Amino acid sequence: MKLGLIGTGMMGTQLAIRLARRGHEVIVFNRDRSKAQIVHRSIGDNKIRIAHTAGEVGNNSKIVIVCVKDHQAIMDISTAKGGAGLIESSGRTHPNKDFIVIQCSTISPIESHHVARLYANKSINVITAPIIGGISAAERGELILIAAGSKKIYNRAKSLLNDISKQVFYVGSNHSTASTLKLAVNINIALIALAFAEGLAFVKGTGLDPDIFLKILNSTYFRTGLSENKGPKIINDEYAPSFSLANMTKDLKLTLQTAYNSGLTLPTTASSHAIYKASEAAGLSKLDYTSVASFILRLNGICRFGKGKNQSRHTNG
Repeated sequence: MKLGLIGTGMMGTQLAIRLARRGHEVIVFNRDRSKAQIVHRSIGDNKIRIAHTAGEVGNNSKIVIVCVKDHQAIMDISTAKGGAGLIESSGRTHPNKDFIVIQCSTISPIESHHVARLYANKSINVITAPIIGGISAAERGELILIAAGSKKIYNRAKSLLNDISKQVFYVGSNHSTASTLKLAVNINIALIALAFAEGLAFVKGTGLDPDIFLKILNSTYFRTGLSENKGPKIINDEYAPSFSLANMTKDLKLTLQTAYNSGLTLPTTASSHAIYKASEAAGLSKLDYTSVASFILRLNGICRFGKGKNQSRHTNG
């Protein structure tokens, strides 16, 4: 299948490589061309092409996956003038009824509705499918997707969605539903990371060995994927990003805005957002979201600000 992918950040890069290795013809675009070139070098000249505009991606694809940072980025690649935008160009070389945009970015429910309406007004089919899982899961094709939109269009896109995931939850025609559920999942992820961070600070601050704390935790019912897979890295102050702290902070902000608009109060989420925001201000934004543990440890004088064996990669388109 001829596929397009817009946004070659950490997740988009792995999606493009995965799809190319599954035999698809893939054309990619990123507003920062150097990030698209990373994908190109990773897989080879004959597998992935680089487009100059989002419009070029639309003109050369049957399905386009959009995986960018936020709502503004979606608007930028969608509405650029002169044929550069995805919306303007997508009907030029194939009928709109055969063209599908899969919007995988994490945005608010209101923003999801707005994007879906924007494309629908141009008779372009959209599936909203936010992603759960990190870059290693993307590489293995083991992501979880929450899909919303027309059931007919979803069924047409399902085989492609299955190429990048181990499970897809179709949640109905309302695009906002998928975004709401994704934010709800991220509340849990953010709080689990904070709970582990404070447990670690408590153990280290009282002079105990964090390794035995981790072994005990992971032998109980209360172990998590984070404690099992990222726990050893956190203990060693290693925060190479699979999902950046900046993106987690952004998602918590979207959650609180959505809660406010719905008349809801989420006090723990609000407190967590404040901590992630402070961690971002302390210079941890490009590191993994679990680097919030580093902030908690530093806050308690257990390690110094500025310390950390961390590597940062390019961020989303």
